Amino acid sequence: MKSLVFIMSYTIYPLRGGLHDQVYLLSRELRRRGVKVCISYYTHGVLDKNTKFRPPLILSGINPKLYSRLDDYEQIVMETAWPGLASFPIRLMNKEFTLHLHSIESLREFGLSWSRRYAITPVERLAGRLCKKILSVSLKEYVILRKIFGNKIRYVPLAVDLSECEGYKEKKEELREKYGLPKDEFIITFVGGMSYEPNREAAKVIATRISKEVYEKLKNKVLFMLVGPDPPKNIPNTRYLKVTGYVKSIAPYVAMSDLCIAPIYKGGGVKLKILNYMALEKPVIASRKAVEGMQIKPWIHYIPAEAPDEFVQAIIETTENIEYFNKTIAKSGYDYVRENHSLERVTDRFIEALEK
Repeated sequence: MKSLVFIMSYTIYPLRGGLHDQVYLLSRELRRRGVKVCISYYTHGVLDKNTKFRPPLILSGINPKLYSRLDDYEQIVMETAWPGLASFPIRLMNKEFTLHLHSIESLREFGLSWSRRYAITPVERLAGRLCKKILSVSLKEYVILRKIFGNKIRYVPLAVDLSECEGYKEKKEELREKYGLPKDEFIITFVGGMSYEPNREAAKVIATRISKEVYEKLKNKVLFMLVGPDPPKNIPNTRYLKVTGYVKSIAPYVAMSDLCIAPIYKGGGVKLKILNYMALEKPVIASRKAVEGMQIKPWIHYIPAEAPDEFVQAIIETTENIEYFNKTIAKSGYDYVRENHSLERVTDRFIEALEK
């Protein structure tokens, strides 16, 4: 493979986190290997970038500016699912493309309203029929998609930048001093873009239930952090809860933590936050939905919890046995990420999926 263009719904600069981070990592590694890479994205303004009229995201893929440079690249890789409408013009140009980072947003459990699920279903099906291949990051959704679209489905796991993580490991005390956080408190962190409803719901549960109850039992020994853009405005910083908003990199925030949590109850795909937690060798407490689509096991790679009171109890037990969980759960989680989600290994699978 000599050249590739990624088509995204939004620019990845500055990094938006999540799946945009995946495109950044893959493009960086592909360029290192000598591949010519372009990252293109939807233009939401119809007339110019300053126009006040912007079409819905589902329609923005019809902008002709998106297709002006496709002839320069041998592989076209497009984010799904709303950008699926761009699939029709691309096929009219007699070009093949691959759907990347596929998550089935029309599933009820994804958490969208019935009207949005109703609207997105035909978009997903259209893009799925017109594309050459579909790359799924979730083993659960891989099985579902294979029943619908057959052999064009490939499983390519998410990638984690372990080299970046290594630069932050073993620097917890130094990072806490740099960011002005207490060195003698047990820090518990949740990471996620909170404009996404499942993450927003988790942030509210942490703020109103979990953090409050844990603090009441442990008092001055604990601090929760909500890390990521667009936190709910009604969640204030308190003595036991710090809300950071957008950060350039989540790695230092996870690295300076003692424990990471994911009370996720909706959504699709694979939750990248779990892999980032484990890559920095932190014990993780997570719901079933938060680890869905991966091959990790409870009490080996993560500590299971579902209801908020279960998270409270698990957090308290972990604070009392943190050295044990660091040597067992955290170590096993890191080994899983290294063996299955390193950037080099995922890039190999990505290239193989496109070329075979």
